[in-house]
Amino acid sequence: MSLKIILFLIAVECNQSFGIGLRAFILEAHNRRRAKYGNQPMVLDEDLCQQCSEYAKQIVKTDGVYKEDYMSNLHATGPITSKHIQIVCLFRDAYPRDCVRDWFHYRGFADNKKYYKFTAMIWNASTRLGVGLGRIQETRYLVVRYAPPGNILQEMESNVPKRPTIFWDSQDIIADFLESTLPSTSGLKVVSANVFG
Repeated sequence: MSLKIILFLIAVECNQSFGIGLRAFILEAHNRRRAKYGNQPMVLDEDLCQQCSEYAKQIVKTDGVYKEDYMSNLHATGPITSKHIQIVCLFRDAYPRDCVRDWFHYRGFADNKKYYKFTAMIWNASTRLGVGLGRIQETRYLVVRYAPPGNILQEMESNVPKRPTIFWDSQDIIADFLESTLPSTSGLKVVSANVFG
């Protein structure tokens, strides 16, 4: 087999793996953060992923024009007619998973509109996830959809549990920080303990 054919096959395989891998990374990033609040994990929905990919292509065709609807159901008083909630993340020098991390860090600030990106991703009743990616030169657009849709003010308390009361998100972070600041020659070992509760 010639070298050109081998390189072509490798390129095709990498391209297919990237698309599949992106979805898995975004799903894992969501589920890890949802677990911190005791919420059920999400699953990838192929139809939603296809819709997200199509919308990402539309963003590219319209030179970066897009719409988010993560606050559309907030003050609903009747039945919800939308089938999903959509968030778009624009990034350049970052990884797509960083978008999820940024949305998660808006927790706890309800006076900020960006807080509702956090509640959309953590919404317990939303169990299906769609992921798509578009690119215009060095700018990328991550499109994420959640179904069934959430962010309904009347149901907020039952779908977005209160923030854990321990410092940061994990006691392991405290142990890692202390371990990294102790001199390596001291021979001491830091054991994770419930220091704050």
